[in-house]
Amino acid sequence: MTSRFSFTEFPVAVRRSALLLWASLLLGAITQLGERLLWGAALPLAELARLLAFVAMAYGLSAWVVWELARGRGWARWALSGWFVLSAVAWVMMFDGGLRWQQLADALVLLLDAAALALVWTGAGAAWFRAQRGVDETPASLD
Repeated sequence: MTSRFSFTEFPVAVRRSALLLWASLLLGAITQLGERLLWGAALPLAELARLLAFVAMAYGLSAWVVWELARGRGWARWALSGWFVLSAVAWVMMFDGGLRWQQLADALVLLLDAAALALVWTGAGAAWFRAQRGVDETPASLD
């Protein structure tokens, strides 16, 4: 089965957005694991396995949504935007607690996400998503 577009057809804004989102995911995963494994109390094996499974599932789902965004799926752009708003509200509400390095890392993740979303909601990124909308509505594109 052939793809409806090749990766070289991505506008630069969409490629940069995807790269920023991948960097955000990587930084988020490292800080989440680092906070719990390096600076937290020693975890029993069952707790460690549960933590690793949760991080793998959460970041795996996020990675899939980023991949779908890069494929031109408008719903992924909305999903990431909604997740960004919820994350920003949570960060503001919890700003006075926790480790200072964790707050700074979370702020960097939010900045990367904001920049990535700005790229896909404005300019060439937004135009590309509008152009993809007509393609997404056909049954053949639901591969």
